[in-house]
Amino acid sequence: MARSLPDLRPLTLVLQTQGALSGRALAQALGLSESTVTRLVRRLGTVVERIGSARSSRYALRRAVRNFGERWPVYRVNADGRARAWGNLRALHGGFRFEPQDAAPAWLRSEYPDGLFSGLPFFLQEIRPQGYVGRAIALEFAARYGAPNDPRDWNDDDVLSYLLVEGDDLPGDLIVGDRAMERAHRAAENLPSTAIANDDRSRLYPERATAAQRGQLVGSSAGGEQPKFLTNVERQPGEFQSVLVKFSAAEPSPVSQRWADLLLCEHLAAETMRAHAIFTPRTEIIDAGGRRFLEVERFDRLNAIGRRGVISLGTLEDAFLAQPSFDWSAAAVMLQQEDWISSHEARSLRWIWCFGNLIANTDMHRANASFWFGDTRPFTLTPFYDMLPMLYAPGSQGDLSERIFFPRPPASTVTDVWPGAAAAARLFWTRVVADTRISNEFRTTAQANLGVLLRLTDRFA
Repeated sequence: MARSLPDLRPLTLVLQTQGALSGRALAQALGLSESTVTRLVRRLGTVVERIGSARSSRYALRRAVRNFGERWPVYRVNADGRARAWGNLRALHGGFRFEPQDAAPAWLRSEYPDGLFSGLPFFLQEIRPQGYVGRAIALEFAARYGAPNDPRDWNDDDVLSYLLVEGDDLPGDLIVGDRAMERAHRAAENLPSTAIANDDRSRLYPERATAAQRGQLVGSSAGGEQPKFLTNVERQPGEFQSVLVKFSAAEPSPVSQRWADLLLCEHLAAETMRAHAIFTPRTEIIDAGGRRFLEVERFDRLNAIGRRGVISLGTLEDAFLAQPSFDWSAAAVMLQQEDWISSHEARSLRWIWCFGNLIANTDMHRANASFWFGDTRPFTLTPFYDMLPMLYAPGSQGDLSERIFFPRPPASTVTDVWPGAAAAARLFWTRVVADTRISNEFRTTAQANLGVLLRLTDRFA
């Protein structure tokens, strides 16, 4: 009589608790022969994910994510707004697996050859809701799907569920699942009726700002803590532009005045960087309804429906470097050494880090610099954004106490770029001093900062 195979439950328990394992590791864990384990795996059928081939094979157990299944297509939307299947994502006990549709991206072949990730792949973690708008999204999503109210507390399944249900207009060019893809198609079809006419911005932006402050969802996820909303603007008939709009409070107060000053400073900083051949998004200042608006064109959108992939500096480091850097200058050196970016990109990143320090930007965190994200390497920088004197931003309780501007002298890693960045910073502070739209108080601060910078450059430039 044929000998019956052992119970399948011990095998599934090991795969659930330990993730992907080789046949030999499974045999040792179960106290069985490898041939017996192979037969048990066959009995489990399609719930087992086989990774690799022959003796190098490993096995993982697929799992469902809530009621969304266990496998989903991942799409990329190109510059013309056309979607193509980029690959498939599968949920496993112990992580996720991404399999490309065609040739594997260069970075996947070198760093993740089996497509295995211990959590949600980094390129999807990148587009999770975050910041001011992300919290509003999370509150509405949490009420319907039982996720935490704060998106920072979401686990991988919470993030994936959001991407599958409402991830049609996220940063970059990725869309996960057919449901979100259908939403993106409908949004593209409805674009002419939902966009704001260029001449209507002064009338409608105050309404959008009020709605955003009430927690109503205006646009999709965007990082950063400054109040903002996203929309599409019809510049002229048939020509659309996706924009991010930051705004100050409508009520006159020292705090709202400070934010109005800082929004204009961000605009002036972008213009200054462009004058020094540093790419930045096009920005525009609009004063309306007692508020100041800073409109920033989204560089990850082309004619509103076309898209480009982006990845933040922090995500790039976490995905490909052994340890994160302590500032942008150090990141530039580390990424160049590992051939993730070119010497030209490294130089630009070091330049902008110096410029930010010299204009009192104390918020140059790892999400405030990004790269174009595609299948090839090395990566190239996107336009720079969120560059302003954040040293002077009001505290969480509205604190406007005196701040001391103390820019760093040039370190050895930036001596080649520091003089040029210092010249640009001098131009920036000069423009702030001269702009009568900025309050007298902040212009006085800018004049003092210009003096500090001039003394510093006399010593080191």
